[in-house]
Amino acid sequence: MTPDGTAEALAWLGSSVLLASVIRAMTGWAFSIIAVPMLSLVFPPGEAVVLNILLALVATLKNVPGMRGQISGRIFLPLFFSGLVGTPVGYWLHTVVGEAGLRLGMGFLVLTLSAVMLLTTPRARALTLPALAMAGLASGVLGGAVGIAGPPVVLLFVLTATDMGQARATLALGLLTVCLLAACTYWFGGHITPHVLLLFALALLWCCWATRWATGSLRTTAATPRGV
Repeated sequence: MTPDGTAEALAWLGSSVLLASVIRAMTGWAFSIIAVPMLSLVFPPGEAVVLNILLALVATLKNVPGMRGQISGRIFLPLFFSGLVGTPVGYWLHTVVGEAGLRLGMGFLVLTLSAVMLLTTPRARALTLPALAMAGLASGVLGGAVGIAGPPVVLLFVLTATDMGQARATLALGLLTVCLLAACTYWFGGHITPHVLLLFALALLWCCWATRWATGSLRTTAATPRGV
């Protein structure tokens, strides 16, 4: 669309991250599945993926410490170990498919997830070790390839009618580990460039400003007397 150094592109960066943050605050996940496709409309897909991984890492890191007592080791450990295997595989796919392949993969992932969640009826059933391992492996592959790690695990929780209130902390920790491993992999691969770090810093500043502005507006509205 536009060169990634223009004011329009920077405005798109801020809007994309802000929208993804709002949806994540409402649902507990979905930051990456919103941010990556939107960012890749303006920025090269490779940059969009790395930028999203850094942003998702910061967003998840902020919330995990307060959830320590709610994390299920039985669910987390299979996700963690299979994610360790899947993330390097995803990074390898990222390096070989090219920009067109990344864009196609992002679009296919969003459409597939939407279709499955619309057409499938959840049924209460136990979370088995093989199911958790497969979800963690898929999460690692997708996180390493396109920076969208959450959908496989969320889909498993939805299809098994798992209480998302109880599973949210475990999901957050699982996503944190995948994002951390992916960030390290992309760092050693030379993909976290000064330009990406600059965009990352601008996105964080935009989010901080927008959050303070929204909080101040809500407080002002709440403090304003209402007419009868």
